[in-house]
Amino acid sequence: MSRDLIQPDSFSYEEILSDLTHQLEEKYADTDGAWRDFYQFGSGQIILELLSSLGAFTTYSALANRREAYLSETNLASSARAIAGPLGYSAFRGSNAKLTLSVHPNALTTIKKFDKVGEYDDDKGVYDLLALDDYTITAPTSAHSAPERIEVVIGHLNTTSIILPSSASQIFRFTQEKISEHFQLKLNGQVVPHSEDVIDLIEGKYVCITNAVGSVDVMAMNQYLDSENQFRAGYELEAHYVQLNDHARIQSNNVRLDIGTIEDLVISSRYNPPDTAQDIQVKAPLRHETGRVIRGRDDYMKRVREKLPGVLDVKAKDLDSATQMIAYILDSKSPLSDHESSNLIDNISNVIHRPMGVKPPTLISGTIKEVLLEVHIILKDNVTLPPSITEDALSALQQFENKLGLRIDQYDLESALSNTLHYAKAIRIKALPPADTSAHDLTQWQALNLLWNEYFEFQPRVSLLDSDNALDEIAKPAQP
Repeated sequence: MSRDLIQPDSFSYEEILSDLTHQLEEKYADTDGAWRDFYQFGSGQIILELLSSLGAFTTYSALANRREAYLSETNLASSARAIAGPLGYSAFRGSNAKLTLSVHPNALTTIKKFDKVGEYDDDKGVYDLLALDDYTITAPTSAHSAPERIEVVIGHLNTTSIILPSSASQIFRFTQEKISEHFQLKLNGQVVPHSEDVIDLIEGKYVCITNAVGSVDVMAMNQYLDSENQFRAGYELEAHYVQLNDHARIQSNNVRLDIGTIEDLVISSRYNPPDTAQDIQVKAPLRHETGRVIRGRDDYMKRVREKLPGVLDVKAKDLDSATQMIAYILDSKSPLSDHESSNLIDNISNVIHRPMGVKPPTLISGTIKEVLLEVHIILKDNVTLPPSITEDALSALQQFENKLGLRIDQYDLESALSNTLHYAKAIRIKALPPADTSAHDLTQWQALNLLWNEYFEFQPRVSLLDSDNALDEIAKPAQP
């Protein structure tokens, strides 16, 4: 008889109940039958079932707790946020809708950050329009005066605070939920600088990291803070924040301004939800690996993927030992403007995060290489050509598009088409040059060769052959 009442590999209710029943039957096999009846048919059976249920629950709890300790396995956003913090990643807490207003003030007006300048009324209630920066705006002097521009966020301003226990380096924890990304930190009523980069602890800033409950943990070290920003025992640390609210659809006629009239209104940013566990599983390791410090070509590429919305692919090339060029593809297939490129370079390669002597990278948009493909197919017996043949071919070739510097050959394309076009008995392809290719370029033209900053866009033209012999007139595949 096993020494274990419950086997170590028994996890389910049924397995645990079977283990208990088997052990008791063996133990009391030679005793009075009434004792066996107690466990098999009487109230003892209920006790065994309750014990089995408790064992199954305890086992599940242990497995779930173990799973939630690993970022790659966690299912709970709270666990992912808790793990991401020590990796230096502050999980995104969400942001409310932002508006850019062009206004004509009634008078000279000084606006501080988070001052109320108007209201927004919808079916969810009445919300404040809160300024997102400090502004000083003046009344128009004539009918042709240009409007003043201010940026506001829709929501309610809330405050939460804690009394600091000492001046030692420590973590101050807020537990208030729905603290959006729109917030500022005050020490005894005075705004103090803050950041979400841990390295800024030695740059004279308070560092704010999203904690497990979706609120904020604040870290600070007095020896690196300016004297006016240093904290002491008994000081009050306040977080002034805009409570997270979802305004999925903004109606401009629901906006009312208290300080003047609105000439124009632009929705500069809609509601952005907080990071999910899946978001954090991707972003936290990226932040931990790069640490906001560029160490090489791969780091630049990762930072571009992180900072550039709608990017499909990124590839970098060393121009020399200290300069790199980065090519990108956007889903719009349009290049960034000079202003957008400059801002992106500042974000991915700020001078304080670049090794001495290393120049910022150069950004270029990837170049499309259009390839016209003649796709010749022979159908299987008793199969008719489906009307979706062109769409099917495009779908098969899609895996080779929007990838910079991809290396493929004719065999790769034919294999992909064969795997998708199940009604085809045989497939051969032939790449044709663009119609406007000059005679000189035609001598050097290679259909499936890409430069590092080029990517394919295929245009298949499908034709149906009636016999295997017809394939003899077409170039053989690159591989058998």
